[in-house]
Amino acid sequence: EVMALRHVALAVALGLTACAAPLRSFTDLEQARIDEYERAARQILESRGIKGAPPAVRVSEEPALAAMARPAAYFTPRTGFGDLGRPGRILINRAVVADDLIAQAVLSHELAHFVLGHGDGRCQSHRHECEVEAHVASVELLMTGWDLDYGDAVRLQSAYLKSVVLAVRREEPSPSRAGDPCRELEEFAARFKTSSACD
Repeated sequence: EVMALRHVALAVALGLTACAAPLRSFTDLEQARIDEYERAARQILESRGIKGAPPAVRVSEEPALAAMARPAAYFTPRTGFGDLGRPGRILINRAVVADDLIAQAVLSHELAHFVLGHGDGRCQSHRHECEVEAHVASVELLMTGWDLDYGDAVRLQSAYLKSVVLAVRREEPSPSRAGDPCRELEEFAARFKTSSACD
């Protein structure tokens, strides 16, 4: 019985190490951006009456995502060992946390997938619609969580979407879940009456 307790204690210790490891992989500046996401996300969830913690942000080990030069991320309802009490994960590459505004644009979009309930599987057959819906919702999330005004929130997401279109035009490798960023930009622009600049 003592031996069994030691094994349990060892397993817990290893589990706690696994919990801490992903966060140690962030630099101080990157961690500051993750902390800002945590604050903003909790404010957003509270404003919408959603109980519990927001999705955790983790650097993805997927080679396709990690190799991309441009910021890239996706939300998944699946969690790992270090995500106890979290409703999912936002998996990112390092480019997402290289700049404050990029982090806000990408993380608000991925958080929108969670807020909109896109983790239930329906987006597998309606990926484009879900992406556009998350782009549109991210504007409100930027206003609620990151305290941007309406115009700045729209401009930020529009600029980010345009950067994705340009990256795809440079034939940058893209994960299998990538959709049609030009079409997404056009629909976002139509919704907010901004320039799409896809052509």
